[in-house]
Amino acid sequence: MHAVQLRDGGQIVDRVLACHMPAPRSYTGEDVVEVFGHGGALNMERILHLFLDHGARLAQPGEFTRRAFLEGRLDLIQAEAVAHVVAARSERALSNAQTLLEGALGQRLAALRQELLQLCAMLEASLDFAEDTASEVALTEVARHHQHLERELEAVVGTYRRGKRLEGVTVGLRGRVNVGKSSLFNALLQRERALVDHRPGTTRDYLEADVDWQGYRVTLVDTAGDGPEGSLSAMEQAGQRLASSVLARCDLVVWVVDATHPLDHAPRGGAPIVVVANKVDLLTPEVRTVVCRALAGEYPVVETSAVTGEGLDRLRGAVLGQLFDSEVEGESVDAVETVQLVHRRQWDALRRAREAVTAGRQALEAGLVPELVVEHARAALACLGEVTGEQFTEAVLDAVFERFCVGK
Repeated sequence: MHAVQLRDGGQIVDRVLACHMPAPRSYTGEDVVEVFGHGGALNMERILHLFLDHGARLAQPGEFTRRAFLEGRLDLIQAEAVAHVVAARSERALSNAQTLLEGALGQRLAALRQELLQLCAMLEASLDFAEDTASEVALTEVARHHQHLERELEAVVGTYRRGKRLEGVTVGLRGRVNVGKSSLFNALLQRERALVDHRPGTTRDYLEADVDWQGYRVTLVDTAGDGPEGSLSAMEQAGQRLASSVLARCDLVVWVVDATHPLDHAPRGGAPIVVVANKVDLLTPEVRTVVCRALAGEYPVVETSAVTGEGLDRLRGAVLGQLFDSEVEGESVDAVETVQLVHRRQWDALRRAREAVTAGRQALEAGLVPELVVEHARAALACLGEVTGEQFTEAVLDAVFERFCVGK
């Protein structure tokens, strides 16, 4: 580290610290010099233009990470994880991105790659000993490898839906007018965000607010209440149409029912649903039991009171349990997988790898010759190479790194 005086002609631009990081131990694996100025937008802009005037150029999006990948410092999974570390908007998303950056998924796929290589070797060896008794034993072992690889790849592919949700999910509150949706909305936010009145139809537009539930980023949406046709004003009808369009893009719908007047059941189809029996504080224990038993059906029912706060933690747990396929006990939601896929590119390649392994198993069961079966294993290897970057094209790299901010 050196203290350096930057000058533009005879004028001092800034007194900076310059750090030389020699190859191959730098981030990119190349000789790198980093310059640390005193900060401030105008001051840093002057320093930048000074370097540009002396022949430097601006880095392209993701250029440093791209160089690190090409120098073998990172695999392509880790390179993509860098962008997710920077862009993470929830604790769960950041934790998953850091795990990917540490190489957890790459290590898992490396083990599968070794098994696929072993599978190819066994199939190719069986070509030379087709009439040997040992060949039948080898093919039995080959079948076991196919089954194991299918299970492992399916487990990884299956994390994609959950992984995409780590960046945030949208949960809509729906129900008839005056069932207490806005009160529940405020209670879940732990602040007054929506106007509340005893008269129905107070909410005509939808409201959104972000909350953190156990490290997950959740966008709560309060919508206008449903009402019987013909009884609503033109404004209320417009609010319902808007609510329907908003709820259609929610990851989950919380169907709120007034427990003192449980007139309806949750609609079928669409997004996952959690039923809430609200205002249970107004019921006697005997009536409460009868009402909740009547509401019980194919959806989980949570008893709540927006006034007392009863059941709010159970509601949060039920929502997260539905969205992240987890078993919920109290307030605890634990992910089944420690690493989640977050890129469609990775998911698509691993899905094709699984399909190739499945095709190989089916070919083996159909009695096809090993040279045909081994082609499926080779196809699966190629797909794994796409994910880790062992096989790539410039077009793939451009698509990966164009999502990065400048530099990085």
